[in-house]
Amino acid sequence: MAGLVLSTCLAPTAFAASISGAIFTTDTDGNVNVNQYESKADVYLNGGPTNANCDAAAIPDGTYVFQVTNPSGSVLLSSDTIEHRQFTVVGGVAQSAVDHAVDTVDPPCAGVRVQLAPFDDTPNNGGVYKVWITRLSDYNANGGFKNSDSKTDNFHVKLPAEEPETADISIYKFYDANANGEWDPDEVPLFGWLMTLGDSNGGSGAALTQSPDGIVSVTGLDPTLTYSVTEGLGGGTWHQSASIVNGTSTPTPTNPVTGLTLTVGETTIVEFGNYCDCKSGGKPKSWWITASGQTKVNDGATMNPEFNALNQLNLRSSSGSNWNLTTTLATPTQAQNWTTFVNWVNNASTTNMAYALSRQVAILRLNIDAGYVSGANFYKPANESITALLNEANAALLADGNTPVGDINRPAQEQLLAWITEINSGTVTVIKPTPCPFKFYLPPPV
Repeated sequence: MAGLVLSTCLAPTAFAASISGAIFTTDTDGNVNVNQYESKADVYLNGGPTNANCDAAAIPDGTYVFQVTNPSGSVLLSSDTIEHRQFTVVGGVAQSAVDHAVDTVDPPCAGVRVQLAPFDDTPNNGGVYKVWITRLSDYNANGGFKNSDSKTDNFHVKLPAEEPETADISIYKFYDANANGEWDPDEVPLFGWLMTLGDSNGGSGAALTQSPDGIVSVTGLDPTLTYSVTEGLGGGTWHQSASIVNGTSTPTPTNPVTGLTLTVGETTIVEFGNYCDCKSGGKPKSWWITASGQTKVNDGATMNPEFNALNQLNLRSSSGSNWNLTTTLATPTQAQNWTTFVNWVNNASTTNMAYALSRQVAILRLNIDAGYVSGANFYKPANESITALLNEANAALLADGNTPVGDINRPAQEQLLAWITEINSGTVTVIKPTPCPFKFYLPPPV
């Protein structure tokens, strides 16, 4: 019986040679196997020792790739791709690297150390890492790093200190020019205002709000405590109008703001609004019709500028017709015009509300022109400046000059009359458009 002959044409298997020599990690000064590196950026790879005997334990020349893993090698920590983790060994030491930083080795062993970073934090509780090298050809053939074809070395990096969980507070101060309890876009910050931060452990610290934002920032606070913020008292005619925490106003303006609980990693924002006020300063109708009023109107040796200012308004007579004075002719004389004005303004009739409003509008205009009333001051009941209130009343007179009882426009004109009469009285409170002077000093350190 003939025997069965089997033949194969399989290619011979290529076996990779193990890597002779050794690898080490060093710092930039060449200190080998540092017990514990300060940071990952401090760790460099040597392709063999670089001492006076440059051939001692040298690895074979060639092109190598490297990786950083946890001690067991189960977790790849190198964060760039393998194409960036290559270096070349000539004469037993590394001479160049692809993309990674290198540090030149001093003679006699001319070469470079290769920085291992970037790589991620090790999951090892002791801060232990492992660096691997293998020939590029073996890496390609094996599809990765193989124990038998690689050299490894463990190293330690100090574990990052745990950052304490903290929170921040930012305290702002603004001038609430309309006393509405909100920081409107056209309202200015106040800097140099005293703010005091206290905590539930009895801690306390003070600072002045800073230019240009009117802010005190306190960082690194313990979020397990509760906090309070106290603003300094301006005194005089200063008044608090707002206390706002993270965009929400407290039910009433509060000082101090207490019971603040903080969120880790976030900033709690506390805002305080204040304004200062004064009396309106106006002279009433009863003053303007006296000799003192006449003297003030005639303070420039002529009354015509004041009469012409009144003529620019939409003043009305008792019948609702336009009312003005003639100032361009020789007659009537200024004295006659004054008598006409006094008789017109001194009437007490409210049959036509437009007529009653006109009389107080005229007095307000004289008060503003004389400097007794500042049109820039804000009158809170009307929620507008005095100049804006005057313009609103003047527009109402233009729209309707005869408003008897039952007229649709009478209630609005009656309200305008009440507000302007109060301002002309000189005794009502108005808000200044800009901050009053204030001065705070930091308390001495405890």
